Amino acid sequence: MPTATAAVLSANHEPFVLQEIEVEQPRRDEVLVRIVATGLCHTDLSAQEGLIPFPLPGVLGHEGAGVVEEVGDGVSDLEPGDHVVISFAFCGACSTCRAGHPVYCESWPGLNLFGGGRADGSPTLHTTVTHSTGTSSVSRRWRPWRSRRPAG
Repeated sequence: MPTATAAVLSANHEPFVLQEIEVEQPRRDEVLVRIVATGLCHTDLSAQEGLIPFPLPGVLGHEGAGVVEEVGDGVSDLEPGDHVVISFAFCGACSTCRAGHPVYCESWPGLNLFGGGRADGSPTLHTTVTHSTGTSSVSRRWRPWRSRRPAG
């Protein structure tokens, strides 16, 4: 299992601390991205202050850019070496995603705010942390990500 250095938030009102975490191998429809740039935004800082419920310890971040390292065998629109920009997770299957509006995804809260993980509930990060907004970009390697792009 690949490892990454991530800024982990262990508890509300505590500082982010760099630590090694394990990242799942990408599944059939996922990619693994090496993060080269990220940002902490008001959402991350609000979670740190306990204003947004988020299970801790966790890796926050939903803004980032990086390079694809690995792709699942079902991914045809990306390949290792591709440069990508990342944001929140979405299902790609609900009516709003299919209409090209993934920010209104019916699964958005579960995929992004309440510990992240895959749609089936399985984690993508290990070492007793949860991840944020489907991306956890405040790490050196981003969790596996679905390669499905919204319609439109």
